[in-house]
Amino acid sequence: MTNEGGQPVDLNLPPDAARPLGIPGPFFASWGKRVGASLLDDAIAAGAAFLAFGDQSVTLPFVGTAFQPTGAPAVPTTSWTDSGWVMSAVLMMIVMQGYLGVTPGKLVMGIAVVGDHDARPIGFVRTTLRWLLHILDSILFIGYLRPLWNAQHKTFADSIMATVVLDTRRPRRHRWFVTGGDSLVDPGPPRSWEAPSGPRWWTAATAIAAVACVGGVAFSFGPASGSGPLVISCGMTAPDNGPLGLTGGTLSVGNMTATRLGVTRRATGPGAKITATWEWSALSSDSGDFTLRASFSRADGTGARRYDFASTDGAAAQVTFTLPDDTLTGLGDSWTWTQTILVDGVESPGCTGSLSADRPF
Repeated sequence: MTNEGGQPVDLNLPPDAARPLGIPGPFFASWGKRVGASLLDDAIAAGAAFLAFGDQSVTLPFVGTAFQPTGAPAVPTTSWTDSGWVMSAVLMMIVMQGYLGVTPGKLVMGIAVVGDHDARPIGFVRTTLRWLLHILDSILFIGYLRPLWNAQHKTFADSIMATVVLDTRRPRRHRWFVTGGDSLVDPGPPRSWEAPSGPRWWTAATAIAAVACVGGVAFSFGPASGSGPLVISCGMTAPDNGPLGLTGGTLSVGNMTATRLGVTRRATGPGAKITATWEWSALSSDSGDFTLRASFSRADGTGARRYDFASTDGAAAQVTFTLPDDTLTGLGDSWTWTQTILVDGVESPGCTGSLSADRPF
């Protein structure tokens, strides 16, 4: 290819190669802008998790920081794949960055991820691989801090995938959407690292992205009110002198709820179901196999139902099991329950509790 004066232009020069005088080099995005964009995307992810699941601990891949700090919860959490529209939102994020070079946060901050040889968006596959490679950046966060001293402001993932993050609101189009390749109007590196003008819809897209970011921040960090599950304790009808020595128990009924900006969501993750906890003194740690039993009935004794759970760890002192979702269905506003332990077929005295109509859940 030649320029207007007939001089050849090498489009394969690396970004740091010498350039003819008067031709500006690429403007790499600052570390602050990259962090700002990541935080905005993280806020959108947290807001989406709240709206979909009522649980902001659900993490969305490919949005904001790729890998969260260590210290995952010991119990399984709701997965982002449990919501079709959340999965669609994640896919949209990948497509946006892969073929436009931006996510909503990057669009608002005015930065774009492009290839370091052609300054074009890198496509779906490379975008996915780049996100996965952020695991290297997450080690002691050294990779995420690397743009502070790297000449091209690159993370380790950027270096491996040959990408740069430019400070531009006019990223060049993906090669699929360009007819005829580079041109005199948009010659590409090293003469031009951004498009001569953005699409006419870019301003509207930026405004929509800003609204999404504001909404994400509001639903993530705005004032909230909520309530937790109803936890009821049972009382022993008589002392248990058996091998385990049942001392008490609790029943957790209902879901965690939270309200932000007038929107109320009920958590669907751990803790959202009906759970029963048995507690014992473990007078003998050699109790062998035993059964934990929870029995329910209406206040008048009708509608009885029973749930048994096999266990073997008598030294644990307590254990919690999740009951079926329909455990209390049909029992009405007033019901009772009893928790017992069976060892070698012998049932302990019961730990009994009740819920009356004046204390609904």
